[in-house]
Amino acid sequence: MASETTTGDAHSGLTPQEAGAQLDSAVTRLSPPFPWGALPGDAVLVGGVVRDVLLGRLRDNPDVDLTVPRGAVQLCRQLASRWGGTVVVLDQARDMGRLVHGAWTVDVAAWDGATMAADLGRRDFSLNAMAYHLGQGTFHDPCGGLQDLVRRRLRCLAAANLAADPLRVLRGYRLAAELGCAIEERTRQWLQQAAPQLGMVASERVLAELERLCQAPLAHHWLLETGTVLQAWLPMAPPWPGLERLSHQLAVALGLEGESLTGQLALARLSGVLGAQSVVERLGCSRRQQRQWQRLDHWRQVWTASTARLTEDQQLQLHLDLTDDLPALLLVLLAQDRLNLEEARLWLHRWQDPADPLCHPCCPLSGHRLQQSLSLSPGPRLGALMAFLRHENAFGRLIVHDEASILDSARQWLQQAADSRQMSTRKEAGSS
Repeated sequence: MASETTTGDAHSGLTPQEAGAQLDSAVTRLSPPFPWGALPGDAVLVGGVVRDVLLGRLRDNPDVDLTVPRGAVQLCRQLASRWGGTVVVLDQARDMGRLVHGAWTVDVAAWDGATMAADLGRRDFSLNAMAYHLGQGTFHDPCGGLQDLVRRRLRCLAAANLAADPLRVLRGYRLAAELGCAIEERTRQWLQQAAPQLGMVASERVLAELERLCQAPLAHHWLLETGTVLQAWLPMAPPWPGLERLSHQLAVALGLEGESLTGQLALARLSGVLGAQSVVERLGCSRRQQRQWQRLDHWRQVWTASTARLTEDQQLQLHLDLTDDLPALLLVLLAQDRLNLEEARLWLHRWQDPADPLCHPCCPLSGHRLQQSLSLSPGPRLGALMAFLRHENAFGRLIVHDEASILDSARQWLQQAADSRQMSTRKEAGSS
């Protein structure tokens, strides 16, 4: 394919000619669920896939954005009929559809305007307004996106483009965090001005964008500003302090790695950005997510307010609540200078040991075994006994490999509980 351009050379780094050559090569390598030749001759590759090719960060089966002059939904249906997949109509009025085929997601939209250039001018940021004309094999950059890419600058094309889809406000911070971009000052002002319009966006889209932001490597640079933007939408949602310190480097210093690092750091960030429970409810989060964030916020506040060591009951409940998410709390406490790195590493080391009786509390004997050995029936008394044994085990007061010793402790507790009930009954009888 020949590479032609519709803009001048970037001031340094990647040139338009080099960009066209890279896109030629990438399109040849990619294997979408249909042949490129099945697309109409005026189909255009746009958005993130073009940007990611030029950044050298293209995945094997990326999300693909295509534009055509008209008939986008119809094209999705034609492709699905011939090559398989599921069609989702994203916006019938604006003629936008999606083809889902295995690991591939292909979004197709009709041009917003009479020409390809007009359509590109209505996109959110210049980095997403570059295009590759599949039929002609040409690279197009009418909005100067390549120059911004070279400069690592995020620039909104127009304030009105944000108003067209206010979710673009959050997308701006997410792209800056993912790509390591600085946000142009005028764009930052537009983002803040458009923030109150986030209320017009479906809550599911807002939450999904926030989750992607918090997973980005450089999210900590933008979390405070994102929190300010959210407050413009929901004033009762102050973010937690220390968000700017929730970095990848902090998680590595703690000792996290791999999926645990990514997941726990994202959880700590997202919980801090969301702040108040009112935001969690407004976003329509699942009950599991709500409980997860509520518990993390609760123990952050308890730890912050505590002037002495947590009691045994508090420690046990903390680990029961945060069995899966203790590292997220450790990151938050480190970021807020409520815990030093040595202490945090010790807690993480214990959490990483599934046999640790406090970080992963459990009763050393099953309820069935206790019923057999002590002639107990299922009920509150058995539950209370198991809770007692779990507590004693958590703090090392049981010989866990000696069942006879554990049963002796259980019998003593049962006897004390019985004595206590008898004493209470006598007092009630005496007072009557």
